[in-house]
Amino acid sequence: DGDVGDLLTKTGAGATDYAFLPPGSSASFETYEAGENLSSGRVVVIDSLTAIYFQHTNVAHAGRAYGVTKTSATAGNNVTIQVYGVIQDAAFGFVADTTLWVGADGEIFNTQPVGGVLIQRAGVASENQRMLIDLSIYIIKN
Repeated sequence: DGDVGDLLTKTGAGATDYAFLPPGSSASFETYEAGENLSSGRVVVIDSLTAIYFQHTNVAHAGRAYGVTKTSATAGNNVTIQVYGVIQDAAFGFVADTTLWVGADGEIFNTQPVGGVLIQRAGVASENQRMLIDLSIYIIKN
């Protein structure tokens, strides 16, 4: 599976019950209950074991950006979240090779959102409506 140059993830524990999955496959997916109505392609935090939108106006979300929603979900239903790797979403229209940032309601932008108390990096855009998730950098504004 995968393309030339992809790093693959081994799944399964036995000698023969395994598969190698490319980034963005189920190896990087987690499922949580949606704590509110969620759209795909948005950054979420996990709060009381439910997924809610990351808010750049909430200092309590500092360092807690968890992943990007792969699916939409209504409150109380399961949502699939991709926590690392390359993600593709039809809503991503970013210019390739640009840094991406998180704004209100977990929406991802190619410019830093104004206002708020947090600056949260989302990742780096690539071609074909894809981005590399990188939630490791955040800044609390004074």
